Amino acid sequence: MSTRSSGTLSAKGLQTREAIERAARKLFAERGFHGTTLGDITSAAGKSPAAFYRYFADKEDLLAVLASSFLHEVVAPSGVSLDLPGSPDDDAFFRTVVTGYWNMFKQNIGIMIAVAQLATTQPRFAAVQNGFRRFGMEIIAASVHRAQEQGYGTELNPEHTAAAIALLFENFTTVFVGTPGLGVEITDEDAIATLSRIWKKTLYGF
Repeated sequence: MSTRSSGTLSAKGLQTREAIERAARKLFAERGFHGTTLGDITSAAGKSPAAFYRYFADKEDLLAVLASSFLHEVVAPSGVSLDLPGSPDDDAFFRTVVTGYWNMFKQNIGIMIAVAQLATTQPRFAAVQNGFRRFGMEIIAASVHRAQEQGYGTELNPEHTAAAIALLFENFTTVFVGTPGLGVEITDEDAIATLSRIWKKTLYGF
């Protein structure tokens, strides 16, 4: 069963689907994907299981819709008008990008962690996860090229550096936003500052 396009839904149908999606986002963040049942979602949305199945094949289908929507409607557009560092002293670039990344991840933590869990066994979720990763890698690779134009980081391979930093960001954020327990306390501000410094120092050395 395929999910119906929102363009074919009545106003009431659209409201029903949006209520289910809102409930799922909240519950996935609070309980995790595996800790949330279909009944939990429909109950929180105030809808029947029959209503759920009019729009989604199952809980995984719902997650796939949420993840794809997040990637294409929130993540990708955020980088469209991004300005690259104007100079080696452009701390604002790194802080702005990292702040946006951190906040998007935190606000959608349930989706991000659920996709990561299912990506290990299901190709469709691996594809979505790699979509998130490619977005970050493209921005980082572009910043390496910019630094090299300015005479810095000439020894760096842009693609390799982008992959390393993007995956560092992903794992750091997953642990400190979604699954704390290392015994290391860190505020959002300190986390953003740390990631920003690592990125900038990698490119400019200071």
